[in-house]
Amino acid sequence: MQRRDFISGSIALAGTTLIGTQLMSHSLPPPPVKAVGETDEDYWNSVRALYARPEGFINLENGYFSHQPASTLEFHQQSEKDINTRTSVFMRKEQQAAIETARSSLAGFLKCDGEELALLRNTTEAMNIVIMGFPWKKGDEVVLGNQDYGSMTEAFQQAAKRFGIVLKYANVPLRPGSDEEVIQAYTRLFTRKTRMVHLTHLINLSGQVIPVAKIADQAKELNIAVAVDSAHAVAHLEFGIGDLQADFVGASLHKWLCNPLGSGFLWMRKEFIPSLWPLMGDTSQPVNNIRRFEHVGTRPIQTLQCIPESIAFHNKIGSSLKERRLRYLMQYWTSKVANVPKIKLNTPWKDITRCGAIANIAIEGYTPGKLAEILFSKYRIFTVAIEHPAINGVRITPHLSNTIEDLDALVSALTEISSG
Repeated sequence: MQRRDFISGSIALAGTTLIGTQLMSHSLPPPPVKAVGETDEDYWNSVRALYARPEGFINLENGYFSHQPASTLEFHQQSEKDINTRTSVFMRKEQQAAIETARSSLAGFLKCDGEELALLRNTTEAMNIVIMGFPWKKGDEVVLGNQDYGSMTEAFQQAAKRFGIVLKYANVPLRPGSDEEVIQAYTRLFTRKTRMVHLTHLINLSGQVIPVAKIADQAKELNIAVAVDSAHAVAHLEFGIGDLQADFVGASLHKWLCNPLGSGFLWMRKEFIPSLWPLMGDTSQPVNNIRRFEHVGTRPIQTLQCIPESIAFHNKIGSSLKERRLRYLMQYWTSKVANVPKIKLNTPWKDITRCGAIANIAIEGYTPGKLAEILFSKYRIFTVAIEHPAINGVRITPHLSNTIEDLDALVSALTEISSG
């Protein structure tokens, strides 16, 4: 099979049609028979062609959310049109079946039990269910990272005021020399009062990957619950839920899986389901049913219907190859500026086990906000400024839709700015 067949087959998937009340789609052909690698630009240009790129600027801020390939976008629009046409008939008669189809597909992708998987709107909602619904007792201790996502930190701070729990912050090194450095940052804070440890699987500020399973193993020895924010790791890194050794895992699917905005999940070990309070009351479900955490009112089911489509697109590339490509894009540009005077990389970019697509850079003499503003106003490169007590710099996040030429333009811009 030629690369052009991959493109035409993918566009065929975008030609989704409505047949009766069922949304049907053409499946993508398998990837090219020829083995491809993360540096095969002919292949990746064929993949890039399946995404709509912005005009007038280079987007290197794909960490907020990832745009959908043409096939998923078209399916989403067709699904929304179908629901909008049949309105309450769909919502009252077919909604739950659509949710269960999405649940089954996602459970297969994550290699977990669907009866432990709640379909939600994003990671923040998922982790708030855990943080606000956990059976805390006054004086319970929680260990979290000093670089955790702001919404999770704020949720724990609210829980501290509400339930009287005690928060301890692990000082995670920006460029650790070993897993043990990161593990010790958390485990040295464990005591007999510690009830939970919160881990950010792939840190959104810097792109560092945390050795979650190793920390979880030590936590389990002390009967400490393990909650993992995996927003940036799902469909970015190759892993299954079981690999993390966690008790709770939350993630968003509108990031690296490229599903439409407003989709996420919470995975929870079955033994915890009866003991956690949902964010919203639901007496219609048994106390041991994961679905009681999905009561969020009326929501856009077309977004959930896209989950199998997004997974199909992801799988045609393959988790391992996608991970290698994303990491290659990051290392491509970081390796070219790492030794440029005045430039500092806040990501352990050399160690492939500690990073993915995201990296964070600082230039001496520039605040993060000023650097991001110059990159956009002068060079038309869009990034995001990160100003945080633990890390200050500009986050650079390429995706499959970015080209090597995009990164060359970034390298040129950063080199010119640093020399100025």
